[in-house]
Amino acid sequence: MPSDSAKPVLLKKEQVEKASEVLSRAFLNDPELLHFVPDPVKRQKLLLSMFKLALAHAVDHGEVYAVSLAIEGVAVWLPSDAPELSFWATLRGGGLGLLFRMNRGFLRKMKEDEDFALKLRRQLAPSPHRYLAVLGVDPDFQGKGYASRLLKPMLARLDKEKLPAYLETTAEDYVPMYGHFGFEVIKETVLPSSGAKMWVMLRKK
Repeated sequence: MPSDSAKPVLLKKEQVEKASEVLSRAFLNDPELLHFVPDPVKRQKLLLSMFKLALAHAVDHGEVYAVSLAIEGVAVWLPSDAPELSFWATLRGGGLGLLFRMNRGFLRKMKEDEDFALKLRRQLAPSPHRYLAVLGVDPDFQGKGYASRLLKPMLARLDKEKLPAYLETTAEDYVPMYGHFGFEVIKETVLPSSGAKMWVMLRKK
């Protein structure tokens, strides 16, 4: 375990695959995905493919941090003006295999939920901010303070830059944890396709 003073490591493209494996385990029981893909083996394969694409995009347009080079946990921060991961960009990034693994109905429903969340973010946080797109810790390392080590340095930086931070979570258990770091629930809603509850949280500047 790293010391309290250990700083998160900024990840590069060559570390995306390992980070994706960690996140696929961390989000295996995500309420939204449970609805779409009940089978855990298929769900983990799907998560691995999705995170490989999302992390590669985030490395190019934002910042991806790990607790240490062992990658026990990962945080993805994007600027509010970062480009969205479009359909064509997904294909260029290797998403064609993902399209073959899942039917079009599933992908359409996932996109509906993503578009819904994006529309909310644009409405609720129209000014410049940092978006905590992903925060996940490998199940083997949860409960050991790794999420705190991932969050604190960026939040301290945002305090200096006087920028707010925005996130969504479908895990109610995480709401108090984010609250501990200054995030406040600004909206509770339900994702239109999966029916999963979602908490929108903002940490003011």
